[in-house]
Amino acid sequence: SKKNPSEIDKPKELPKISFNIPSKLKQLLVFIRRDVLAKLSNTQYLIINFLEAPILAFILSFIIKYYNESESNEIGYTLLGNSNLPVYIFMSVIVAIFMGLTISAEEIIKDRKILKREAFLNLSWSSYLVSKIFVLITLSAIQAALFVIVGNSILNIKGMYIHYWIILFSCWVSANMMGLVISDSFKTVVTI
Repeated sequence: SKKNPSEIDKPKELPKISFNIPSKLKQLLVFIRRDVLAKLSNTQYLIINFLEAPILAFILSFIIKYYNESESNEIGYTLLGNSNLPVYIFMSVIVAIFMGLTISAEEIIKDRKILKREAFLNLSWSSYLVSKIFVLITLSAIQAALFVIVGNSILNIKGMYIHYWIILFSCWVSANMMGLVISDSFKTVVTI
């Protein structure tokens, strides 16, 4: 005889999980490895993120170097004579903020399905966030270095690579953090 759904005995408590949850450090390492492997397998993502910074630096520095160069200039280009250097610095900061936001704005929302599937495992949210931050900071450090190397080389800014890198890297990381907050705050990719 068949039982009605109302007659079926409902369990009084949830079954116990029979495995141990790894430590937060192990979870962090797994999250970092998973994120890095996902990024490395996406060729389009790698090409865009590693070519975007040097290409933008080339375009920006080339325009800044040769814009408003008079024909009567017999000496040629000198950094001291470049009145557009403040514009280069300002635009570099804008580029750093823009790129930092674009690489991080969809980081959390694109993992929503995975996070939902793994919710019952009681994994550490802080390990997940720290892994995202670590990967983004590493990517931002590389992008900032590529930008500074190309831009400063074209403009003949010598001996200040580390200074420019620190400033742009801090802008990149700040934008990464804003992007992560935005990614976690909204429910749709279109809104982000």
